[in-house]
Amino acid sequence: MTRRARGAIIVAITLAVAALVLVGLRGAGRKARKPDPTASAHVPLAAGGAAVEDPDAGDQIVEDARRYQVRTWSFALDRYDVRIEDVAMGTALDAVLARTNAELAVNGGFFDPEGKALGLAMSDGAVLSRLSRTTGGVITLDGERARLWATEKFTTPEGTRFAIQCKPRLVVESAPNVRSDDGHRSERTALCLRDGGKTMEVVIVRGETAESMGPSLFALGRYLARHGCENALNLDGGPSTGIAWRENGNIQQLPPRGGIRHAITFKPR
Repeated sequence: MTRRARGAIIVAITLAVAALVLVGLRGAGRKARKPDPTASAHVPLAAGGAAVEDPDAGDQIVEDARRYQVRTWSFALDRYDVRIEDVAMGTALDAVLARTNAELAVNGGFFDPEGKALGLAMSDGAVLSRLSRTTGGVITLDGERARLWATEKFTTPEGTRFAIQCKPRLVVESAPNVRSDDGHRSERTALCLRDGGKTMEVVIVRGETAESMGPSLFALGRYLARHGCENALNLDGGPSTGIAWRENGNIQQLPPRGGIRHAITFKPR
């Protein structure tokens, strides 16, 4: 072998070793790089952020780099009676269940500082509170099918047995109805309609403490639409968010942090 050939072989081997070392160093760099925990965080639109493609994870809403647990209970309306009970500005939803033999009780709509209900509330065909001509929506139930209506031109349909008015409409015809993030964060309560109005789902999003707050209405509406809600109405939230339910023969509850006027109950027929 000539000296020139040996030299060429040595150069080739040197280059190959250098390439392997470079690849190894790059691989080591990838392994050592830690993921950015804020990379998928949602910056609210009100703060100049952009909507994210998938801001939730299963039964959680992810917003502002925080996770909020979403709890849901579904009821087939041909097997449950839906009614409104007066809680008299109390918080004892477990007592409401014990008194009515219902399976679940959740906080209802808005009320004024004196505790007077605001907006339409109807139970067993009786009007408990009159319609308010504000923006928002009304959910009505004629016995086995529920519908969501815009408030502005609402007229109570004949045969209505239950109705609750609140705002805003979170989902309309399977699409999110809250167009932007207003920056407000709070615990949330909502009613979601599925199966063409044959199923009503109770939704609450509540933190472990009062300071943990909750998601925006914008994020909640997107979450509900993504998870199959055909129509959904926001109920009173914040300190009013509360629920009691029966589980394995016992009553469980997350009582509201403040007194409420009305509770919506679901009782087996």
